[in-house]
Amino acid sequence: MGKINRVVAGGSRHTVGHASYSISTSLSVTPSLTHSTQTSIARCQQSPLSRDEAASSGRRIVDTWLPIHDWTEDQVWQRIHQSGVPYHPAYDQGMTRLSCSLCVLASRADLIRAAQLRPDLAAEYATVEADIGHRFRNDMPMSDIITAAAASSTVSTEGAEHAATVELGQGQLWWPRFERQTDRYGTIFLCTGPDGADYVTFESAPVGSHGWLVAVVLETRPSVHCGDLARGLAPTVPAVGEEITLGSGTVFTEPDPDTGLLTAVGLIPDDGRDEDWLDPRALYRCHNQTVRLELRAAGHTDFRRSKDVPRAA
Repeated sequence: MGKINRVVAGGSRHTVGHASYSISTSLSVTPSLTHSTQTSIARCQQSPLSRDEAASSGRRIVDTWLPIHDWTEDQVWQRIHQSGVPYHPAYDQGMTRLSCSLCVLASRADLIRAAQLRPDLAAEYATVEADIGHRFRNDMPMSDIITAAAASSTVSTEGAEHAATVELGQGQLWWPRFERQTDRYGTIFLCTGPDGADYVTFESAPVGSHGWLVAVVLETRPSVHCGDLARGLAPTVPAVGEEITLGSGTVFTEPDPDTGLLTAVGLIPDDGRDEDWLDPRALYRCHNQTVRLELRAAGHTDFRRSKDVPRAA
């Protein structure tokens, strides 16, 4: 949505989502349903209504209003479906944002999905990469995207029958100490390397996407963790190939306090609870195990269908 830049002296300009309007002798409004707290962790910390001191002056007051600040992604889509307004079919194909089909600013998950939807275009990009000797992105050559697209599970081209699976990384699963101390159990990290001193980074994680976090066990070993004594929970050793669902909600990432790298990933639950964002029993089932971490999320058409099905009282 574009921003309306006209501001009349003596009036009051307001921002709705990513759009703004001026209150004076005329009124122009451009609504937006794209700015909710599920878009990013930083936006969770914003106030729904705030004074824009930089834009305000002695002749005008500028306020920023975020009308859907506390909406979940499901609420946004529910309103869209209830209103009947059209939306781009790419969302039902598993994309989380709209831009060029293969955009250098897109997340890894969206690029993989785009390569699945338009393999010929991705192949052209890879050919250009080889011809000019430069990568599509410094951190992510198109050849790697194509390989990941072929290896990962896909959403059907109809966009509504299956769930998308996004691989977030592989490594030994641990979580920050404060997660147990605060009972939040909200994030995990993956250790790699021979001594487990390196960490998987989640720079390309589909932040804001909704789904289930699943750990697929690749290699097992005993865990030395003492467990959560207050809850009577202790680590157990799973079987190779076992799929352990850690929780459901909206994806977010957090930086390492020392390096600033996004080494922790988690889910914000839909019900707003403060504790057990992920399932502690599931976490202790795969603590210190080598896993493939996946996000499994349904398309928006699935969401629409589920909302239309009557539920038993």
